[in-house]
Amino acid sequence: MKVSQRADLGDFLRYRMNTEKRYYNIEFLRFAFAICIVYFHLLHSFMMDYTGNADLYIRLAEQSKYAKYIVECFFIISGYFLYHTIQRHPEMTTQGFIMRRIIRLWPVLACSIMISAVFFGKSIYASFVDLLFLQSSGLATDWQGLNWYVSAFFVVEIFYFVLYKCFRNSAKMKLLICMLIYFGYEININAMDGGFGRKMFHGIINLGMARAVAGIGLGYLFAIEWANFTATWKKQKQVQERTSGIEVWLIRVLEILTLSMLLIDFFCSSKAYDNQFIVIILFPVFFACLLTRRGVFSELTDHKMIGLPGRYAYSIYVMQEAVFAVLKRTLWKNTVFLHDYPVPALTVSILVTIMAGIVTYHLVERPATKVLKKRFTGLYIKNPVISEA
Repeated sequence: MKVSQRADLGDFLRYRMNTEKRYYNIEFLRFAFAICIVYFHLLHSFMMDYTGNADLYIRLAEQSKYAKYIVECFFIISGYFLYHTIQRHPEMTTQGFIMRRIIRLWPVLACSIMISAVFFGKSIYASFVDLLFLQSSGLATDWQGLNWYVSAFFVVEIFYFVLYKCFRNSAKMKLLICMLIYFGYEININAMDGGFGRKMFHGIINLGMARAVAGIGLGYLFAIEWANFTATWKKQKQVQERTSGIEVWLIRVLEILTLSMLLIDFFCSSKAYDNQFIVIILFPVFFACLLTRRGVFSELTDHKMIGLPGRYAYSIYVMQEAVFAVLKRTLWKNTVFLHDYPVPALTVSILVTIMAGIVTYHLVERPATKVLKKRFTGLYIKNPVISEA
């Protein structure tokens, strides 16, 4: 990352502060979650038709049936960092924010959609609609593709940015967000018998969009309250010489407990709770432990080299559908291999998807971001402080 030549001293100091506080443990978590989503989709949507109904695949699919709700964690993480993005750039205009989101999300999405349209028969009309971020918006009937998350994420982040511009994190804004969180989750839990969906609910609202509104809103509200809590906590610690050992052990216990319960829920459904709202309860607690950097998981993962793969998470997630289309026509045609060697077959499929995401990041996401930021600097984006990696 490079500091812009036109950045002033204040921007430079803000840049330094932001890079020093980078959460590599959360970056690693994003990468791990992206792989888990790929694993889920392989076992539930794409690979199973080629496995000859081998028993291991069926058992793995059943045990991981709740792993799809990792998406709720992605939404919460996004809401948290949305708040901090706004705090770092309070002068940002709505047009500037929208352009930043387009620059961040559209190139890789367009790459995946165009590959699917040109080589694998995806409808031109559906592709055009998806390129406009309308999937899962309720305005398009195509809500079943894997990239529905991107459209919901794009629309809802803009909504919360505009909400901030109107209310500036006031009590009214917090109350409104609380209501949106409640109804977003309440509609999903009751419509999906304890789960979360993305179909249209009575022709009125898309459940995927409701999930995004609730999750990003929860992450945003969590960020506000966490900032207030940590500010108070730091003042108290100025009086004390060091952090209490009891507090550190409490964080470690909570982190291990919540992570264990989440892993059991995602990958051992026979022992999981039927009402998946439990994910919404557990993950913010685990996330708070990560923010303290004091837990065991954080001590193991909060390092630059370990967090580095997090930059590939978005490309891995978005490119998986195109990669699966390639695997259907290549590796998965060898049904004997898939049936007799399920673990190697799954491993190779996941590794190919990861490699495709890494290549896409370096050939599409990163270069396109740099070019588009340079092109639109001064029009919609004012003096970008850094060139994002």
